Amino acid sequence: QRDWVTKLPAIEFAINMARSESTGYAPFFLNTGRMPRPLIWEHAKRDEYPGVRIYAQKVKAAIMAAHDSIIAARVKQTRDANRRRRPAPFAEGDLVYL
Repeated sequence: QRDWVTKLPAIEFAINMARSESTGYAPFFLNTGRMPRPLIWEHAKRDEYPGVRIYAQKVKAAIMAAHDSIIAARVKQTRDANRRRRPAPFAEGDLVYL
């Protein structure tokens, strides 16, 4: 893939909009206290702002692709982690150091 540099801003935007499992918040919300508005115009006509509309559609597609990639990576990482996981070598009532 040769155009990855042009897709980096959209990927960063998608990651910053994604809610973290650890914190329960998206980085955008933690940094600014609010989430950015979605790239959707409800009242604009089809022929109004054609360049902006095309750009927004490209960014939206990149965000959706990045979101799908994040989910696929999460599934793969979970599967790989569970594959190496072993049962605890102690039983209930055993004395252990914490």
